[in-house]
Amino acid sequence: MEDDVNIFGNSNLIVSVSGKFIMKKKSGAAQGLTVVTANHPTNPDIGKWHKEVYKDTSTDVGSHVIIEEDVWIASNVTLLPNVVVGRGAIVGAGSVCRKSVPPYSIVMGNPAKVVGFKYTVDEILEHEAELYPIQERLSRQVLEKNYNKYYSNRIKEIAHFVK
Repeated sequence: MEDDVNIFGNSNLIVSVSGKFIMKKKSGAAQGLTVVTANHPTNPDIGKWHKEVYKDTSTDVGSHVIIEEDVWIASNVTLLPNVVVGRGAIVGAGSVCRKSVPPYSIVMGNPAKVVGFKYTVDEILEHEAELYPIQERLSRQVLEKNYNKYYSNRIKEIAHFVK
């Protein structure tokens, strides 16, 4: 955990030996955050009880879960292995993130889907100029690519999803 982060109560961090949970500066999570950094094998040997197989954690596959800077995570969110929540993102209450979350996006649902962006591309560039040294800022090209891929080109799908 880095400087000025918070995770409120009733949270469950299930961190494996081979997976890490990293939360970067100025990020926070409301009550009920669940973070899982490993997964059990899903195909036990024939003739073996699945419950007995997953007691042996030596076969678990660990992956990191990373929350970048300036992220807000609402209550009762679950972050599964190998998820990166991008800088400045907002994760809506009750969401289950199975895939990474683009920077400055707003995601919600199970599975979590992008339903908007916190700022326009120009506003993100202005925001980043105020907070980050030039070598750490996200480029216009990356921001526009994400905005189009996850939002502009999906407006009808998003409208249907949030009904």
